[in-house]
Amino acid sequence: MAHHPTSVSRRTWLARWMGLGLGGLALAGCGFRMRGQYGMAFQTIQLTGFARTSPLATELARALENTGVRVVGSTLEAAQAASSASVPVGHIVFEALGDTRDMVVSSTTRYGQVRGMTARIKLRFQVRRSDGSILVPASDIAMANDLTYTEQDALAKQDESEALQRAMQTDIVNQVLRRLAAIDPAQLPSPPEPMAAPAEPDRRVPTPATPSRDSAR
Repeated sequence: MAHHPTSVSRRTWLARWMGLGLGGLALAGCGFRMRGQYGMAFQTIQLTGFARTSPLATELARALENTGVRVVGSTLEAAQAASSASVPVGHIVFEALGDTRDMVVSSTTRYGQVRGMTARIKLRFQVRRSDGSILVPASDIAMANDLTYTEQDALAKQDESEALQRAMQTDIVNQVLRRLAAIDPAQLPSPPEPMAAPAEPDRRVPTPATPSRDSAR
């Protein structure tokens, strides 16, 4: 006689399977490409405005490092990385103006029981050049996905919602990478032209004029 898995193990297996499926669908739907294939016009980037514990900032920083860009904590560190006395032109600042995520009830039964939930993640950001001017104006990337909910499968639904949010977060990170990769080098400040060396003064000693024969008479 075949043994049936317990309800808890069945829910856990189902959640893992659905999590993998949802992650794969999200990556396929957003045109996923390997992060290392992104070419960036800048060399260093500073991430600001995120909460210290933001999982989105952590994944974004890791993805940027995988493209060969150096993530720095300050403009001073960017200058030191470039061995420059001033902030290098190949440095940009990615400023998070909003980084939110939540789960909201989307549907209920006539008796007030929850039957549907919506997972939402939203990132609002802008990008500045090394001189402080706006490179990418304030923009929003938002995602929302629905999932059914039953109190009997609360544990499995919690795992499913966490897997769904991770997939949505990865999708947002890849959208950010694509927008940063679209920055053209011509949009960054031009490097300062080297100053011309001052002309050396004429240090030659003038040769005394030779008197003419007529003046000697």
